[in-house]
Amino acid sequence: MPAILVIEDDAVVRDALEVFLSRAGHRVLTAADGANGLLAFKNNPSDLVILDLDLPLMSGAGVLENIRKISSVPVIILSGYCPSEETEAYLSRGAASFLSKGDGLSNVMAEVERVLAVRPAVKPATGAADEQKESRNRKPGADSGLVLVVEDDEQLRDVLARHLSSQGYTVIEAANGITGAAVAKERAPDIVLLDIVMPGKSGVEVLKELAPVMPGTGFIMVTGNEDETIARFCLELGAFDYIAKPVNLPALARSIKARLLLQRL
Repeated sequence: MPAILVIEDDAVVRDALEVFLSRAGHRVLTAADGANGLLAFKNNPSDLVILDLDLPLMSGAGVLENIRKISSVPVIILSGYCPSEETEAYLSRGAASFLSKGDGLSNVMAEVERVLAVRPAVKPATGAADEQKESRNRKPGADSGLVLVVEDDEQLRDVLARHLSSQGYTVIEAANGITGAAVAKERAPDIVLLDIVMPGKSGVEVLKELAPVMPGTGFIMVTGNEDETIARFCLELGAFDYIAKPVNLPALARSIKARLLLQRL
């Protein structure tokens, strides 16, 4: 079981990462500031470090510099912003990758799995090459599934439906939580994209109702709320991921694909 150290001062983000990574089978240790993060790293062997840049007591840059003095362990930088010059600077200092928090937890998870799979480089993960070959040979639409989009914003709902249809998914739509819950029970979709704030019945209420009785369905929350407390709560209720508005379509695609792959394991 890979050990991952998360150094993040935002409790909401830190807790969400811990829930998400633990659910994926990783052993997770957390620290809320740079100094304690570095101490935790020295006292607890880790296979991977997820490191926020803006930390109290010691900056992310300082933590990375000190880690590099004693270890070559992969470090994923997590930041609220991703300017190209900043990205290049940290990669040149030895970071494995530089990610934006705005791209969603599934993006972090995908990068975690990628980094762990190539560590150490001389010993690829068993079956990784065959899996990549299979992925390259897979025809468009081979990963298709039934996706229910529950969103009260008609324009956004239409954009999501059109995009997902173009990716080979079968898409059904619902304009509110009440209808969405009923359609989900009737059609049992593989994925439900669920807006959190809707009239009549919120996405959280729909999730509470459906997640316990639909364990085979992946719920991905869509939120325009910058406060991630609700998103973390949704993960604890059984949501697979959350995506912030405006929706990053590539990040959404990665999240859906990751969930469908997990369902088929």
